[in-house]
Amino acid sequence: MKESFTYLLATAALIIISAAAMAQGGSSPFVGSTHEYKVTPGANGNIYTWTISGGTGSSGYTINSAVSGTTGTGEITLSVTWNTASATDYTISFTETTTESCSTVKDIDVTVSTNNFDVNIGSLTDACNNNSGSVSPADSATSIITIPFDMETGTTWGPNWEVAFNLAVTSSNARILSVALASGASGTLNDLSGGNYSITGITGSAVDGTGTTSIEVEVKGYSFTDVTVNAEITSARELLYNTPAASTGSWSPVTNTIYKIPDTSDITTD
Repeated sequence: MKESFTYLLATAALIIISAAAMAQGGSSPFVGSTHEYKVTPGANGNIYTWTISGGTGSSGYTINSAVSGTTGTGEITLSVTWNTASATDYTISFTETTTESCSTVKDIDVTVSTNNFDVNIGSLTDACNNNSGSVSPADSATSIITIPFDMETGTTWGPNWEVAFNLAVTSSNARILSVALASGASGTLNDLSGGNYSITGITGSAVDGTGTTSIEVEVKGYSFTDVTVNAEITSARELLYNTPAASTGSWSPVTNTIYKIPDTSDITTD
């Protein structure tokens, strides 16, 4: 099944379709990613047509735009979001036709792979209340917990990541005082209000595509009561091609606990 977009444009230059790609690129995208395809027409005043065939048909992709550049100098672009992996390739074709009905066709095959981007909250480490070991602990204390985030692609390409998440204190008489990136963690922390945060620009490894970052959450609560903080990922994606993580929808909350200390009485004597 083909989907065609025809435009009468005036441009001049050589025709270029780049089939070069990284581990993820326009010829080897992941499901959910958006890619742009470009040509520079060979003559002024011809008729230009984009078509996509093969794969799973028109349901396997969404054409976002098919736009020309500046008259005489610009490229003609096709923007596609790939929705479905397929056992057979999709083929993008660009046809340039003269007024005499002579034409040149350029093709690029596109292999859409199952999305193996994934983001998870790493192993949490519970801690004792910060007053643990104090000679005369106060009734309340401020403690810091660390929450790591792990990103995986399993490819030889290092994307930049964005992770959005929610933090909630589930214990009464406790609250979050501050949230910050841990020392040495990559990315930029954004406070989206209401317990919602995001980290953008998390660096991925060029060796295997993995990335890590972590936050430190400052929590105030009673020294003699367990304090629990739930962390839940709400969305995640890589930024270059806007590919969503495979675990789209929601990630179950995980709980980090600040354990209470014993409510030991003072020493008395006769």
